[in-house]
Amino acid sequence: MKYLFLVFILSIFIGCAANPVTGKQDFVMISENQEIQMGRDYNAQILKQNPIYQDEELQEYIQSIGESLATKSHRPNLIYRFTVLDSPDINAFALPGGYIYINRGLMSYLSSEEELAAVLGHEIGHVTARHSVRQYSQSQLMGVLAAAIEINAGRTAGNIANLASGALLSGYGREMELEADDLGAQYIFQDGYSPQGMYEVLSVLKDQEIYSKKIAEQRGQEPRSYHGVFASHPSNDLRLQEVLDSVSNSYPKGKEKKQDSYLQKIEGMVFGDSEQSGIRRGGEFYHGPLNLYMASPEGWEIINTPNQLIFSSSYGEAVLQMTLEDLNFKESPEAYLKRFAPYLYEGQVLNINGFEGFTAKANRSGRITRMAVLFKGDQVFQFIGYLKDERSNLSQFDPSFLKIIDSFRTLNEDEKILSKPLRLKTYVVKSGDSYKSLASKSSININAEDQLRLINGDYPNKPLEVGRKIKIVN
Repeated sequence: MKYLFLVFILSIFIGCAANPVTGKQDFVMISENQEIQMGRDYNAQILKQNPIYQDEELQEYIQSIGESLATKSHRPNLIYRFTVLDSPDINAFALPGGYIYINRGLMSYLSSEEELAAVLGHEIGHVTARHSVRQYSQSQLMGVLAAAIEINAGRTAGNIANLASGALLSGYGREMELEADDLGAQYIFQDGYSPQGMYEVLSVLKDQEIYSKKIAEQRGQEPRSYHGVFASHPSNDLRLQEVLDSVSNSYPKGKEKKQDSYLQKIEGMVFGDSEQSGIRRGGEFYHGPLNLYMASPEGWEIINTPNQLIFSSSYGEAVLQMTLEDLNFKESPEAYLKRFAPYLYEGQVLNINGFEGFTAKANRSGRITRMAVLFKGDQVFQFIGYLKDERSNLSQFDPSFLKIIDSFRTLNEDEKILSKPLRLKTYVVKSGDSYKSLASKSSININAEDQLRLINGDYPNKPLEVGRKIKIVN
């Protein structure tokens, strides 16, 4: 009976549909209408967590290029929505149903319209091949199997959808990424762009991967990558070479890359942190709208996310997280903190630069943490400091946690200027210029020369040419 039950469960969920790209039958568990609704639902979550970059002209530019590419795709009848997100992260991604996003952080490192088209074409490829739907379906099947086993064993099954939901935004494997590169190349070539665009944008991403690996090794951390499927430089990857050569031989020669028009569109675009999220300058943090200054100990890294500010030790073994919430009750800082961590010890009242607060240690699920709150008007700043290794002794890093909290204060007049974001500018290379000389004048305060090379596609050591138009940061 148990096997009949399992077969019955699977028969409910398993389905196949023709892949829009290959025409072959794919294992999928949702219809096209469900795919679109799923994209619509997740789009609302994405936009709630990630603000749209406020540049209407730039948004229209991205939409027009994306729409033109989409007409050349295998699913031209979908309504595609292209959105620039106000994030410094080097990333682009797609949701089911034609929702495609590109971070301004990635756009900072592109140098031409054809590179932009290559990114958008790649993401369109994920949509047309239904990659996220296929991953979701495979994950959901595993959930169904697990649930069937649980139920058959007389135990309560969990929510199957929750078991698979992470597949929608998870990374793709090499096969799917190469397929998206193949499809993206087809779309951009058919739209009149040069095949060189795909090589160049993948080279940009590979340079970022190499740079991130170097920095991560210095900090003892794991490197992050956007398109980390190439062990070597993309131009040396035989599989990619075959894919792009095949496409380029199948379509007419593309047009010249539109470098000047692209550079004109991103002139003045924010580089790095935005004013709304706060500005990191080395080990210091400036937030104009919140009128807030904080500093990290020497060697620590500040990580700025949409939901929290993170202070991380040199090798990531200690972390202090700061979040902001509204105050809804008239209560003391100690009473507020006890609502979230009732078992406090070694508590201490805080008065830091005129702001009332409370701090204490807490045992949270067997892990000793540093907890603190500071009141600022009707807002409360919450701090949680902990060690990655639960077996480590908090006392080693607790003084650093307290030092960071103690740096909390309002901005002075000079610092309000530092709370303004950096912006991209175009610059024509003059005789005597070098990346080292330009870096010495740049407002970038960490690895300026490397960053300037990266945004211009000259990493790690390509020299400048007089008369060339490049991007600088001020």
